[in-house]
Amino acid sequence: MTITLDNVTTILGLPIVGKSISVRKLSERWAIALVVNTLEIDKQDVRHEICSAGGNSVRLEWLRAHFHNVTGNDSMERIVCAGRAYLLFLLGCTLFSDKTCTRVLVVYLSLLSDLMTISSYAWGAAALAYLYRQMGYASRFSVKQLAGYMTLLDEWIYEHFRGFRPHLNVNYTRDIPHVYCWTSRRESGEETQLQAFRKELDRLGVYDVIWTRTRIVEMSIRVTQLRSTKRMSQIYQITHHFVEAGYEDSVQHPDRLYYAIDAIEQLLQDQHIIEVAPSTST
Repeated sequence: MTITLDNVTTILGLPIVGKSISVRKLSERWAIALVVNTLEIDKQDVRHEICSAGGNSVRLEWLRAHFHNVTGNDSMERIVCAGRAYLLFLLGCTLFSDKTCTRVLVVYLSLLSDLMTISSYAWGAAALAYLYRQMGYASRFSVKQLAGYMTLLDEWIYEHFRGFRPHLNVNYTRDIPHVYCWTSRRESGEETQLQAFRKELDRLGVYDVIWTRTRIVEMSIRVTQLRSTKRMSQIYQITHHFVEAGYEDSVQHPDRLYYAIDAIEQLLQDQHIIEVAPSTST
């Protein structure tokens, strides 16, 4: 079970079908030229900002400072530039946020030059690919933080793990992205909360996980779980012997894990399973 494209479009409402989002690495010279041409900001100002921010990026605050006072009375060219700057700001805060959460790569402006074609890109697919890459980086021992759109990861956890859910949003309706189903979690005491999450993970059982998508009933705001109890019972029979055995035993008898994986795959494909568990004899 993992985050899928279907999750992205359901949770965020972003398109997963469309033109592929592919950007190439820019030299500092071309990065400066791209900002100057698309945002119409003085070249010296842009050069100073990119050199200060590093990595061919600009600070989100720098973008806001340049365009926060644009109104409908400004020229159409100025308004269009403000639109591009806002979208770049948005990408830096959400889909392609880095660990600083304060800057954004200017290369994304190459996708924003024509405002009429922006909706034709598969933004949801790009967001998921970016998050997966950042999760891969974060798995390394030397990496301490995770970049990417954390709202997507958070909401996916809420969808599938009951113990970590915040309160339901009573104003949620099914015609809006599912991300609005939950209220924002605002907790005090980060260390205490982290300890509580760890205890919750230690207590997690197979029936505490929602293995399939859930649907929120608009009128009563009740969660209807679209899953098969019989199938879940079969999966539990297959896996609980291995889980109960513990780590040391699983190292000595890896065939139990391999069998469990094969058996679950067969079950999900509606194939008949002859036996519940392999022999434990050595």
